[in-house]
Amino acid sequence: MNYHRKANITLTAVFLFFLGAAVLKHFNPGNFGIRLMFFVFEAALVGGIADWFAVTAIFKKPLGWGYHTALIPRNREKVIEAVASIVQTELLRMDVIRKKIEGIPFIEGLLLSVEKAGGSVYLSDTILAYLRRYAEKQEPAELAEKLAVFIRGTAKTWNLAPKVQGISGWALKHGYIDLGLDRLAEGLWDKAADGETRKTILRYLEEIKEEKVSNGGSIFRTMMGFMEMSDGLNLDEAADALQVELLLTLSKFRDPLDPLRISLKDILLNRVVELEFDTRFSAQIEQWKEDVLTSASFRGFLESFISEALKVASSPSTPSDPNALYRTIHTYVEKYWVSVQHNSELRARINSFLVDTLCRVIQNEHDLIGGMVRETLAAYTDQDLNRFVEEKAGNDLQWIRINGSMIGGVVGLLLFSFEDFVYPIIMPAIMNVLH
Repeated sequence: MNYHRKANITLTAVFLFFLGAAVLKHFNPGNFGIRLMFFVFEAALVGGIADWFAVTAIFKKPLGWGYHTALIPRNREKVIEAVASIVQTELLRMDVIRKKIEGIPFIEGLLLSVEKAGGSVYLSDTILAYLRRYAEKQEPAELAEKLAVFIRGTAKTWNLAPKVQGISGWALKHGYIDLGLDRLAEGLWDKAADGETRKTILRYLEEIKEEKVSNGGSIFRTMMGFMEMSDGLNLDEAADALQVELLLTLSKFRDPLDPLRISLKDILLNRVVELEFDTRFSAQIEQWKEDVLTSASFRGFLESFISEALKVASSPSTPSDPNALYRTIHTYVEKYWVSVQHNSELRARINSFLVDTLCRVIQNEHDLIGGMVRETLAAYTDQDLNRFVEEKAGNDLQWIRINGSMIGGVVGLLLFSFEDFVYPIIMPAIMNVLH
């Protein structure tokens, strides 16, 4: 039995008891008990009818009475707005939502789900599948153009001069300059030992001789001819001697304590220090950057690189026969997967990031909560809206009716007692005082 029916039965019972008491009072007007029952049931009936009218007036017009009745249908816009506002600003406030979300271990559930699916292998397969689908839809030329535009745009904020100086200083500090000088000495020695180098030296000596002979006088040319005839000036031997001397010098250059090497290294050190204050160097670096980024070869390089990357991404790969891209992806995924599993601090940071991201999304779309409530209630008819309120608060409203009859009966009892026992005593006293 619902409370609406209970309230109706209560009001009907009070009405019947009132009728019975009225009939008994008619035949026994002086009986104290009958008068008491009549007074109590009369007051209970008045209270019950008054509260029935008040509760019914919330939803419709009781007995056709239209003055300040049918409050919900009459004020449906205010009701809808009030309900939406309560849900959005009170029941689902952002601080309440965030507190609830912060108690959810997103990262633990995510890790468990991924682990059941296969862990790092599953993640690698998923990433590779996404890259493969993406690669199948792309054109290298278009991607290269977009990437070139992006790089040119962001490169405006790149200040390469300090980075070049920093790299140079780092190379000196970690011994890479000495390694470079060793490689330079080896390369120069190999080049100097080449037969082509001897020919170059010989051609150079012959050019010097021709220049001297052509610029000298007849006496000088005569002396030169005499020296050649007596083998006093043999350019082949001179070329061999110069090549040997060059090789000896380069061989000594391999020694870290070689004076020439130390001198060159000092020059490089001083030059690195001077780069910080060299505005011309900075300008040259910026110009070089601009030339590289605007050159056609740069776009061609990007297109070639992207083409190869797309080919690798599109190539078949299996766990037993992984391609290069899969091996690269899996190496990094495995590394970070193990790190996340064993690093509680990292998991906490990731979970905090997920919570912050979700809360930002909800914050941006928080007005949708009220909007959804408004849209839902706006679609209700007046009858639907009445039914919605009755379903949520109907039982309490019907208890108001039941309480009205009970309270009315109690008040009637008190008034009857006052009228029969108190009033006859205090009224004569009051009249005596007044007279």
